[in-house]
Amino acid sequence: MSVESAATSKSRWGMVEWVVILAIILILTLLLVPVPHRLPPNGEKVQAQNTAYNLKNAISSYYTEYRRYPVSAKDVDALLHSDHELMDVLLGSDQSGSSDGLNPRKIAFYIGKSAKPMENGRFRKGVTLDGYGAGELWDPWGNHYRILLDSDLDNGVDNPDYSAELTRLPESILVWSAGPDGDFDTWEDNPTTWQ
Repeated sequence: MSVESAATSKSRWGMVEWVVILAIILILTLLLVPVPHRLPPNGEKVQAQNTAYNLKNAISSYYTEYRRYPVSAKDVDALLHSDHELMDVLLGSDQSGSSDGLNPRKIAFYIGKSAKPMENGRFRKGVTLDGYGAGELWDPWGNHYRILLDSDLDNGVDNPDYSAELTRLPESILVWSAGPDGDFDTWEDNPTTWQ
């Protein structure tokens, strides 16, 4: 083999190596860079379920701190929504922090991402806050979550899914979303904190 053809062969081999290295770098870059698009519908259900568990944990933390649930009534199980009535307390708003409020120490038990606006004054995927620290929590489909609390402290709540076999659940806090169809009464698509 002549010196000239060996040099040409060597330079071609070097070019192939560089192309392979660049292809590997491109593939790794594509795997590591997040893709800014909407989550698939199943991803939104997982996100809603995670938010429901975070809300449940916030209510549990409130109970640990104050030895009561963030509601005034104690004689019956309380059905709430993640609107101002509950979220103002869990967010530690100024109104809930008054001496006769439900969170006099103004502790923020729930912290979440800012919600994105939708039509008709609704939001999705997060918390809306006002200037006083008050707010609401929205699911990915523009609805509030529902919460059922064992506020009468009898170690259980009635199952909100009336079609389920178990009519009573040994839980103190249930949180769920209406799911993609926006209907709380169709349970097949509702993300819940219980099975």
